[in-house]
Amino acid sequence: MWRMSDPLSDYLAHVQQLQPYLELNLSEADTRVYLIDPVLRALGYVSVGDIRREVPVPATKEFLDYELYADGRAQAIVEAKALRNQITDQAAAQCVQYAAVLGVRWCIITNGITWSVYNAHATGPLSDKKVASVRLDGDEPSLLDAWEVLSLFARESLAQSNPLTRLLAERVIIDELARPDSAAITALRKAVKDRFGERVTAQAVIAVIDKMRGRQVKPESAIQASVSKTPDPAQALSGEASTPPADAVERQRHVVLKPDGSRVTLEDMLAAGVLPSDAALEFRGRGGVSYVARLRDNRVEMGGQMYESISDAAKAASGANRNGWYFWHYQGEELSEIRRRFADKLAADAQRGTA
Repeated sequence: MWRMSDPLSDYLAHVQQLQPYLELNLSEADTRVYLIDPVLRALGYVSVGDIRREVPVPATKEFLDYELYADGRAQAIVEAKALRNQITDQAAAQCVQYAAVLGVRWCIITNGITWSVYNAHATGPLSDKKVASVRLDGDEPSLLDAWEVLSLFARESLAQSNPLTRLLAERVIIDELARPDSAAITALRKAVKDRFGERVTAQAVIAVIDKMRGRQVKPESAIQASVSKTPDPAQALSGEASTPPADAVERQRHVVLKPDGSRVTLEDMLAAGVLPSDAALEFRGRGGVSYVARLRDNRVEMGGQMYESISDAAKAASGANRNGWYFWHYQGEELSEIRRRFADKLAADAQRGTA
């Protein structure tokens, strides 16, 4: 049971009443009134001095949906999309461009459910400008995580000198610790070598970081994390994991192989009806950051782009090489677990057929 306190109580009262709206084909105007305005009010934007609507963009014929004010100046812009529309990279890029034209640092683009935050002043491609993305249709912990992010953009928070330092630091740290070739991972590998005289792979370091984040270390990660007592220095420096124990290989094989010895594929699961052909996939990380994709003709659609595999889509979402089976969830369950159950069923069916 949530402990209600303003403005958190206003936010929670809103998100708990969202379900009926999700079943409607709301226009952009209705999405603003029923889904976006209540959140902005909870964040403290209630008067003409706090929020302005339909703001013209200089030298264009376009209008911003919202401009948020704090401490007497514009601090952020909000671009609204209809509930039925996904937040695409193209729409986000336009929002970031508007923010840059207006000299505003923060850009938020939302369809009332997904709220994505961009820093228009950040250098690099659009993916580097994205700070966070949260959803308001999840379970209690994810809703509270979402509020933790959104509340940083409350009027009182934005009036402070730099209220978003932690969020920016978290985004960079997560990205750096997920990238095997980053300076942060290299420094940690060196620290292990300096203290214990042991060479470890980048994957071993990442596996430990994942475990510290509270994620279960999966069989493949556990194999990569194993370090032999007398490692081959060339092998360790190249990032290749040492040969895993036979029982670890058997555990991995049991998860991913069919009775005929071939791998269980996504196509196998779709053909068997284990996953619907248009299954919505999701990943929710720490701090409420989330990514959503959808299966399309044995491929994966995310942000208006098509990817050939679930791992390609996971890499695009996270900015690092990720195994899609362990990255994506369907209806709250990791794809690797659904795959394991399917493989177990195939093995049991084959056993019964030979009995």
